[in-house]
Amino acid sequence: MNIQIYGTDPRLKYCKERLIRESYRALPDMIILPVPSTRDGVTVNGTDVTVESVVRSAPCGSAIVCYGFPRDLRQIASERAIAVIDVSRDEELLLANADLTAVGTVGRILTEDACAPSGLSIGIIGYGRIGQRLLYILSFLGARITVFTSKKELRKDLCMLGISGVDSTSLEEAGEESLSSLDILINTAPARLIPASFEISSELRIIELASGDNMPPGTVCERFMSVPATMYPKSAGEALAESVLRILGEG
Repeated sequence: MNIQIYGTDPRLKYCKERLIRESYRALPDMIILPVPSTRDGVTVNGTDVTVESVVRSAPCGSAIVCYGFPRDLRQIASERAIAVIDVSRDEELLLANADLTAVGTVGRILTEDACAPSGLSIGIIGYGRIGQRLLYILSFLGARITVFTSKKELRKDLCMLGISGVDSTSLEEAGEESLSSLDILINTAPARLIPASFEISSELRIIELASGDNMPPGTVCERFMSVPATMYPKSAGEALAESVLRILGEG
């Protein structure tokens, strides 16, 4: 089995090592692309190589491991008998990455903040996979948590657990006071929920986990991008390999 890696994503090396240890399974030759595999839909993330050239140069009968794949290239891959293993559809991997992201974010807070978690009031924007893991870990450590979510039923559930839930759609109406009691604000939502008119205090530490410009113009925030890859590349790489093996086993 031959495995080729594209890009500089550090988790790919560990993914390759894990898959090589499974060579007794007679796995196909593979090309492993970064996570995400492309940001512009044309080039492989972190390179000037086009995704199409990767598909056209891949050996017939091989497999391309990717995280998101241009739809128009799937037909080309199919014609060349190349399997497209899109791990972005694997819920177990998404949960594993959410867990690593939450653990890595909390780890940085623990080492960089002057207060222990029990002395912090932390807001979490969004309550998806990452938001849920952050709430679980930070609550366990004693932090006071406010979750900003548009989902009414979730806010009710949070209230029953003693967690403050704020309607994220009413932030503009509530004004800056809705954030005034926080020490740290963590955004996990891919869309902007903080109104552009907000003037957020410079004393509030803002951590951005989602891509894009989700904060009001001029807001100073810390971008924690690709936390699994930057902080725990071995764990993230092995989780990626497990996803590949899982998908191949289901095929």
